[in-house]
Amino acid sequence: MLRTLVAAALVAHIGTVSAQTPTPGTCQLGVAERDVYVSDVLARVFNTGSLFFGGSSQAAYLVPAELATSPMFAAGIWVAGFVDDELRVAGARYSNFEFWPGPLNPGATLPIPSDCSEYDRIWLVSAADIAAYESTGSATPDLASWPVVLGAEVVDGDGVPGNYNLPGGDRPRLYGSQMAFWVMNDVGNIHSNSLTAPLGIEVRVLAFAIDNPSQPALDQGTFYRYTLVNRNTFPIEDGRVALFADPDLGDASDDYIGTDVGRSMLYVYNADNQDGNGTGGTYGTPPPAFGFDFLNGLQSAMYFRNGATPPQSDPTGGLQMYQVMLGRWTDGSAMTEGGSGYNPGSSDVTAFAFPGDPATNSYWSMRCPEQPCGSPLPPGDLRAVGATTFHLEQGEAKTLDLAMLYARGASNLASVTALRTASDLVQARYDDGSLFPSPLNPPVTVDPRPPSSSPLLEVIPSPASDRALVRYEQEASGDVRVAVYDVLGRKVASLADGPAPAGRREVTLDAGTLAPGVYVITVETPAGRAARTFSVVR
Repeated sequence: MLRTLVAAALVAHIGTVSAQTPTPGTCQLGVAERDVYVSDVLARVFNTGSLFFGGSSQAAYLVPAELATSPMFAAGIWVAGFVDDELRVAGARYSNFEFWPGPLNPGATLPIPSDCSEYDRIWLVSAADIAAYESTGSATPDLASWPVVLGAEVVDGDGVPGNYNLPGGDRPRLYGSQMAFWVMNDVGNIHSNSLTAPLGIEVRVLAFAIDNPSQPALDQGTFYRYTLVNRNTFPIEDGRVALFADPDLGDASDDYIGTDVGRSMLYVYNADNQDGNGTGGTYGTPPPAFGFDFLNGLQSAMYFRNGATPPQSDPTGGLQMYQVMLGRWTDGSAMTEGGSGYNPGSSDVTAFAFPGDPATNSYWSMRCPEQPCGSPLPPGDLRAVGATTFHLEQGEAKTLDLAMLYARGASNLASVTALRTASDLVQARYDDGSLFPSPLNPPVTVDPRPPSSSPLLEVIPSPASDRALVRYEQEASGDVRVAVYDVLGRKVASLADGPAPAGRREVTLDAGTLAPGVYVITVETPAGRAARTFSVVR
């Protein structure tokens, strides 16, 4: 009954494409592409919303680079949400891309509605470029024109904030050993894939690699930060930002996928210990594993199979894409544990595909689809979408931080174990700030309240199965609101709503009334807001 109501509500929210606000431009898709290639990975990036696929090449993600073999066919960013009660989606798979070069003005207008080519550029700088400039005074074109006006970060060397004066001592803020930067928007033209109006978002992208052969987890990984800025005059509600991935681990026909929920990682591994026939674009024996690590959290992980029948096939149009980003099948029905995950009538609802450990044959994985395990599911050419939630007021920003990780062990399952080790190393560096610094605030905002300066917002225990204690700090007396939201963005509990004195406070959460899954708890006080995810288990 619930899934029927959710599907009906989504259909009711969809507006007509003819009433598009903001008004799409008539820009051409960007043609800029660059290779991030300084470590043991070659990753080709584009400013169309696509990664590794498009332009002059396909499957341009090679690791180890000297093997010229790819674990990835295509990937890209998807964004969706409701603008003035209308579902808007931006994203694509292999064509009809829905991002165009350049920034947006406030109000989500284009600098030149008919031509985005001025911004059809991807800047690429490296530690070697900076070192060469320091010794010779000769700068590459990208180092000389680092686009601070588009939001590219700068280490201030001349004492004048907000400018870029290379001779005066300013330098790009370099992540890793080599970094690409570009800016996209979803207003540049009509959305011919999702068939929705634009959201009105500007997307700033960083992609970087780390030259560190002594640390294979870093040397054979690549790292990404997508910063979404809402330039619309409306908030974007019930938002989802996702990575679409079509992993082909060498030979595409023998792949399995899984989700490591604790590590917020989607991954692909080989169904047996031999990838293809060992020749021509395959990894042979032993096959590696490849992961999409959502460093700042994963709230759903869905999959679909090339050649399958609906609703287990590729999504078509904005509504189906949004359903997949919710962790649902394209017809709006819930994914449930067991078998392929499509079990109409089952109550074992989940938002994470195959979270069991295939290395230990724990339920539920593609190797262990039933209890007891029974026959494995057939491998195949599988695609996956991992997503996280957001709500953006006008001018607010949201970051999606990703790592793409490669690992190879003594067998297909040992590679999965090695991938987890790589994920732990990268996550530790992310958590201590040595991989990415904290996301920067966007340049404009309509919310005068600063972010909460209090580090205290805890849910103890997490995961919780019965009762949990929520601790937070209220810096000044006044109204406080403490609420819990599910992964669909719906409020499922209100723990406090009214005046309260300053100080450290505690409220009790009855987790026993919540279905198993991932939730977000928010605290709003006169001093600001804070949020934290937690999970409920049984």
